[in-house]
Amino acid sequence: MVEKKFLKAIKDFSLINKNDSILVGFSGGVDSTVLTFLLLKFQNTLGISKLGLAHLNHSLRGEESDRDEEFSRDFAARHNLPFFSSKVDIKKIAEEEGLSVEETARKVRYEFLNRIAGKEGFNKIATGHHLSDLVETMLLWFVQGNRRGIKGFKPSEKNIIRPLYYITKTQIEQYARENDISHVVDTTNLSTDIPRNMLRHQVIPVLKRLNPSLEDSMLVESFLLQMDDDFLEKEAEAFSQKFPKNFIKLSEIEGLPDALKYRVLINWMYRNTGIYPSYRKVLTALRFLNKEGEKRLDLGGGYILVKSYDFIFINKEEKKKNFEYKIRPGEEIYLEELGIILKCYTVTRNEIGMEKLKEEKKVACFDIGEENPEFTVRSRREGDRFLPFGHKSEKKLKDVLIQLKVPRYMRDTIPLVEFRNKILWIAGYKRSGHYPVTEKTKKMICFEIKEV
Repeated sequence: MVEKKFLKAIKDFSLINKNDSILVGFSGGVDSTVLTFLLLKFQNTLGISKLGLAHLNHSLRGEESDRDEEFSRDFAARHNLPFFSSKVDIKKIAEEEGLSVEETARKVRYEFLNRIAGKEGFNKIATGHHLSDLVETMLLWFVQGNRRGIKGFKPSEKNIIRPLYYITKTQIEQYARENDISHVVDTTNLSTDIPRNMLRHQVIPVLKRLNPSLEDSMLVESFLLQMDDDFLEKEAEAFSQKFPKNFIKLSEIEGLPDALKYRVLINWMYRNTGIYPSYRKVLTALRFLNKEGEKRLDLGGGYILVKSYDFIFINKEEKKKNFEYKIRPGEEIYLEELGIILKCYTVTRNEIGMEKLKEEKKVACFDIGEENPEFTVRSRREGDRFLPFGHKSEKKLKDVLIQLKVPRYMRDTIPLVEFRNKILWIAGYKRSGHYPVTEKTKKMICFEIKEV
């Protein structure tokens, strides 16, 4: 049965082609030794041109780890197979990189296998992952709430192949006994303190009492989930290519089904930050897309997702940069924090047209009535108040900025032109009612923003 399922998986998923050279990720355990035994037995039938073994000593189990490496080396020698090995301190690497031991071991192992494969000319890497591993993986990710993991792993991914995909652990162990295949036993696999082992020894036996065909049922479930997810991911990736920058206009994704929308958001966030957001954060983002006003979400790594009116943005969270400059008529200053130039000059009513006077975004003019006055250009402060043009009383600057629909993250980057403790101009947005230009005005002092 094992040999039949082994060959069936290879045929169903085109795992091995004629003249393939295969490097086996070899631990010395029952899975990798049975895998190697099968590859050797059917090497000529499958047309495999070269087989090799690669063993990574993780240094996690002291003498037992060294014993496994020695067994693997002897196994390769007995079967006349090229052998490649490396010894690393996984715990130390995990501490340095801030990752779990399991995650680090997986990362370092695949880096090692791919390095050897590339250097030694192996075009495929075979691992001993089997059907029972698939079930454990799906259940483990389900319990941890990981959508991607629930579908399990595929029989092949890029240059990685898993010929034992249809075979259970029990069937592998029985085949090893029947064929007298020696192997080593990792004693940590017996500890139920490890989540995967707890599933294997305590949870799955109970589930199999409910469904004796658990492995076959979950294999079908994995196929269906893979098909659905592959389709949705492809659609989402094609759609997310429309948003190459760090903002999205909400109307452009408004009609998308949520199943596509959250995938689009994940792809877009990752492209702009290099961080995969948690599903909890993605669901939070989905919820506030339809809410009024401005919302913010910390994505981690110093990045902030901002929903502001009709757009969503991704910005790098930076500490507030307070700034303050002095300026007089005839001068211009470079606002280093903002990368703009502010110019101050005196003109007469005849020297400037009314249209320019009405342009608040770039120019604002005032009837100051003093010779060579000094103005302050600064960032906003707590308690700032502003007198809107045409109003008799001041309002909180914060309320004015909200009415102007200025995103919160931009409010500390807007220069304020101040004279005698009165804010004259929210530069680029709105002039105040102080020192208005009238029909009697002869000379005006104007401020103008110039882009660098």
